[in-house]
Amino acid sequence: MIPRLKITLLLILFKSLFIYAQNGKIIQKEKLILSESVLTKIHNADSTMITALKKVEFFRITYLSDSLKIKGFIAKPIQKGNFPCIISNRGRTGNFGKWNETGIGFFLGKLASWGYVVVASQYRGNDGSEGKEEAGGKDINDVLHLVPALKEIDNADTSRIGIEGASRGGMMTYLALKQTCKFKAAVVLAGAANSFKQLINRPEFEKHVYAKYIPNYSNNKEDELKARSAVFWADSMCKTTPLLIMHGSADWRVRASESLELVTKLYTYKHPVRFILFEGADHGIREFRNQYFKQTKGFFDFYLRDLNELPNMTLHGR
Repeated sequence: MIPRLKITLLLILFKSLFIYAQNGKIIQKEKLILSESVLTKIHNADSTMITALKKVEFFRITYLSDSLKIKGFIAKPIQKGNFPCIISNRGRTGNFGKWNETGIGFFLGKLASWGYVVVASQYRGNDGSEGKEEAGGKDINDVLHLVPALKEIDNADTSRIGIEGASRGGMMTYLALKQTCKFKAAVVLAGAANSFKQLINRPEFEKHVYAKYIPNYSNNKEDELKARSAVFWADSMCKTTPLLIMHGSADWRVRASESLELVTKLYTYKHPVRFILFEGADHGIREFRNQYFKQTKGFFDFYLRDLNELPNMTLHGR
């Protein structure tokens, strides 16, 4: 019996190691050509993007995460060279928020046009991805496993990786910073940071988001919501990853008070954080979109591209 038990345990161990080693492996990759209708939409939103996109190429990918086949995307400079990388996390849940060609071209293309290799996940359970979305549960692995996926991209400098996200994607970014210190910089737009406040401000989330996507939600509500709320574990977020948080003061989808609460705690824990509250701006900061992109680029260029030193967070000066 004992030898059989040992063999069984060894087989389980080898299987686990094999699955772990496969995480991030890109098993399918195909070129994505933006349609003329999408290019027209992008031109109408920002006419300067059309010229910039001529220097960017896009790909659809399928990669492995926890043995699941997950759909994702790459946007990267066409020219040769080693470029720093950004993992981009989309907002919303289900098909309502999935990456489409317009978002890929405009947002991922924008980041790539600055000289970055950009990767993004569609998250498990969406757009043909295997598994079930958990809105900040095990699907965080679909984000983290993009780190080894970057090693398979020829012009990606994996010693310089940043991460960014908006709304639910901001929550995914916070969760990633809780689990690893691999990221040189992080940027969050209107990030969901307190799920309990979401329930107060948007009670429909109980039925249409939390109960629908979070496993065992009805029996473990408080713990599951805390696990998705950075305000409760701000001290666990990697302090060597400088963080830029931006929010619009007129955002009704995710109230700015969530970011204010989180920033206050990060300040207490001396996390290198920069916070910008855009007066009268909505959820996507559309009223100040140029400034939002300028701040995002400047932050990534300073800490990620150029690897500048972290700021001195202790009280100092004259």
